[in-house]
Amino acid sequence: MNRTVEEEIQELHWEEDVNSYIQLIPNIEFSNVEGNSLKLNLLVYRDPMDALFNRVGNQEKYPLIIYLQGCGWGWSKQNTFAFVPQLSELSKMGYVVASVEYRTSDNAIFPAQIQDVKAAIRFLKANASLYNINPERVGVWGDSSGAHLALLAGLTEGNEELAGDREYPNESSTIQAVVDWFGPTDLLTMSQYPSIFDHDSPHSPESKLVGGAIQENKDKARIASPMQYIRPEAPPTLIMHGDRDDVVPFEQSMEFYKALKQAGNDVILYKIKGAGHIAFTQPHILDLVKKFFDQHLKD
Repeated sequence: MNRTVEEEIQELHWEEDVNSYIQLIPNIEFSNVEGNSLKLNLLVYRDPMDALFNRVGNQEKYPLIIYLQGCGWGWSKQNTFAFVPQLSELSKMGYVVASVEYRTSDNAIFPAQIQDVKAAIRFLKANASLYNINPERVGVWGDSSGAHLALLAGLTEGNEELAGDREYPNESSTIQAVVDWFGPTDLLTMSQYPSIFDHDSPHSPESKLVGGAIQENKDKARIASPMQYIRPEAPPTLIMHGDRDDVVPFEQSMEFYKALKQAGNDVILYKIKGAGHIAFTQPHILDLVKKFFDQHLKD
């Protein structure tokens, strides 16, 4: 017996009040400094049809993760869209995720970069109600130079020089968790270990960051080094570093881990066997990042 068209139609159940649409809101300006428009890209559970039809939409609040892409502080071009496919996986787990731009060293030397990051944190907290953000639950994650800035964001709350005199000065830039993927931690000791870079050269990424050769500008290099800001009660920190990294020596993370532990902090270090200076996009490694943020931003 032939079935009718109506009988052939299959059905699926739509669950009401389940947020399932991850929206990318690109190019949100969070700061304008010295003619530089700084932008971020935001991932959030939000159906764009709600705004189109003037509906209330999703009112839930989620922890915030800020991602800082590495670029040698300007050695290569920063692309705040590049890691969005991976970041979307965290959005699906119930986070608002922001990929944040910061000024490069050919545009402005340190501390411009960390001031930009802190301005982004304050902006997102000040506008938390617009973007479904829980401002009391914020993590910062970066790779390479982005990880360097993530560490500084976690360690330097209250430092007026690194905060800068920018937008939303009454908002706190305090964060609750840091993920560091192979970030430089002590600029003055980078050259003590094998690397494809001569980090002490006046043309190195680190020297360009501080505006002159590292060893000839030691005070500036110390101010730009997360190692100088180790303190008790730092935010919980997850460090991951490849043992074949030929750009940022693995020893940078090892020494930083030891210093955090000695100060009594909550810190984990994973040595990624066989990995070089590359984002750890393999699922078993990303799963550890997700679990870390769940532990410290959701519990």
